Amino acid sequence: MVRLRNIDELRKIIKEEIRRELTSGDISANELTNTILKAIKDKLPDSLTAAGNLKVSLQETTIKQPVDIQDHWTENVVLLPSAARTSGGNTVDIDVGRFLYGEICIDITAVSGTDPTLDVYIEGKDQYTGKYKVLFSHTGLNSVQTIWDTITLLAFRYLRVRWIISGTSPSFTFSVSAEMKS
Repeated sequence: MVRLRNIDELRKIIKEEIRRELTSGDISANELTNTILKAIKDKLPDSLTAAGNLKVSLQETTIKQPVDIQDHWTENVVLLPSAARTSGGNTVDIDVGRFLYGEICIDITAVSGTDPTLDVYIEGKDQYTGKYKVLFSHTGLNSVQTIWDTITLLAFRYLRVRWIISGTSPSFTFSVSAEMKS
């Protein structure tokens, strides 16, 4: 039995089988197909299936399987460092494309002024249009507190934090961070 060494040999065998069958007389398409498949199968190396796919067994390789498949890479990302702020603003775009999900923490540690209010928006950026979509918003914040938001599936490569501060002589000391997982 001849073993195939490359795809050109396979093409040559198929052409020979078709030529032989077509010159031998009347044959149905099914019979011709079965004859060709049998000829190919007889010449395939043991490592290939009849469809030409390579047979692979993980038990026979040196591929190492992780002990805990749920153990993913985790990283803390500071979206907005803690500082006293008296007016609104936004961060630059922060690349979080390597992550799939995570927890966002808005941590307000100090508030002062008359009727101060803070609105915080976590936004994802569309890379094509450059426009932002509000993913999470917290408005009317006016006290020391910690707020958590869960990202169950992160579709955006870039996030930013936008905030609005209002009131008479308002001041908020706050940060926004995220525990992200890939």
